[in-house]
Amino acid sequence: MKKTALIAAPLALAASLALAPAAEAAPTGTPARACFAVVDLKNPPVGTNLDLIYKLARDLGLPEAPTVLGGACDKHIRPDADSGPDQYKYNGSGPVILRRNEGDLYQQYCTNSVSFTGTIGPPVSSTTFNGLITLGSNCIKEVNPIAL
Repeated sequence: MKKTALIAAPLALAASLALAPAAEAAPTGTPARACFAVVDLKNPPVGTNLDLIYKLARDLGLPEAPTVLGGACDKHIRPDADSGPDQYKYNGSGPVILRRNEGDLYQQYCTNSVSFTGTIGPPVSSTTFNGLITLGSNCIKEVNPIAL
């Protein structure tokens, strides 16, 4: 087998994987929020009490188990380069994009979410957050289109 064939196959696979997330990208019109922290609940930090987070999500009306916790998500930000920060308002539930700031390399696009204004911390989370707390479900980590 030629060297070019050995190189071409991995390159083609890498190219197809790089394009895959675009099919699952957040749709136009999805509001975006800047959060002090975006916690992946599929791989939570030590000290995170998932049982209490799941109960809180159920009590707030989230139909599925949350996969992301956004702490202190108090600021509207642009979801993409063509939109303004206030163009798509987040009403506290529904689809949402969560990232630490507008220029983060990655974001979490959640197809459903619930929020409340308050404080979350021990024993629920290892860190204390004040402000808009957002619990998202069916979240997909994707490249932030603004960072490209």
